Amino acid sequence: MRKPKQKGNSAVAYIRVSTGKQVDEGNSIESQKQRIMDYARMRGLKLLSNNIIIEEGVSGGIPLFERPSGKLLLKRIESGKFEHLISMKLDRLFRITSDAINTIDYLSEEHKIKVHIVDLGGQAIDTSNALGRFFLTVLSALAEMERGLISERTLEGMHYLKEQQIRFTRAIYGWDHDKNGDLFPNWTEQSWIDYMTWQVKHNEVTATSVARSLNKRGIKGKLGGKWRSQGVLRTINNKFHMKRRLFDIPKWYGSKVWHRIKRKKNKKVKKSKKPKVWTKDDLVLKK
Repeated sequence: MRKPKQKGNSAVAYIRVSTGKQVDEGNSIESQKQRIMDYARMRGLKLLSNNIIIEEGVSGGIPLFERPSGKLLLKRIESGKFEHLISMKLDRLFRITSDAINTIDYLSEEHKIKVHIVDLGGQAIDTSNALGRFFLTVLSALAEMERGLISERTLEGMHYLKEQQIRFTRAIYGWDHDKNGDLFPNWTEQSWIDYMTWQVKHNEVTATSVARSLNKRGIKGKLGGKWRSQGVLRTINNKFHMKRRLFDIPKWYGSKVWHRIKRKKNKKVKKSKKPKVWTKDDLVLKK
């Protein structure tokens, strides 16, 4: 007799890596991906590489389906082609208890999706009974508490560095630090800031289209990552970039059309004889 075909084994996976944890052992993209693929094979689940959704640089405090890649995950689930969702850890999916309970309830009741957490031994989370809901609530609360503790420790560390007058921030896009820790303009990056501003504010191009254009041109973000719409908007709206006028501008700068940004009339720009040198005192948090 032929064995009946196994049904309900199609899976989609979700990986999230925050910017500060990309190099942490056990939390890197490749580490999560490999362990999830091994788990799927062991459980007999069909998981294709293009169904592994990766989220980079997004806080777990944002509800799952409000994240950029989380929205893509929701579309895959709503297609009705999957019966399983795999993640490495619960905190990769959720950092807020209410989000965890509501989302897993929604996936289970509306789409019959089973959520698998690899670090829990692959045990599917079942919220249809009181014990399963209690188990999920405890785990989610622990993840939320951990997020709160991380935030508190980070804030304490920043205050300590401020008291010691130690620089603790990296340079934003468009700027670099010299060996003394002082800021000076990165004119190549400043040029691309003008390009973003020109396209969004003058040509009325969407930030998403601008990010796509930058990625096609091979222009990387400050940390070497790809551009997204949020990053484009944050960059062009950062008032700190106007400080570059205090520095000597290279002769080659301004040859592109996107440098011709309209300025308000009757507004004189003061020219300093000596370039302003930004010190670490300008970078520490102010009370």
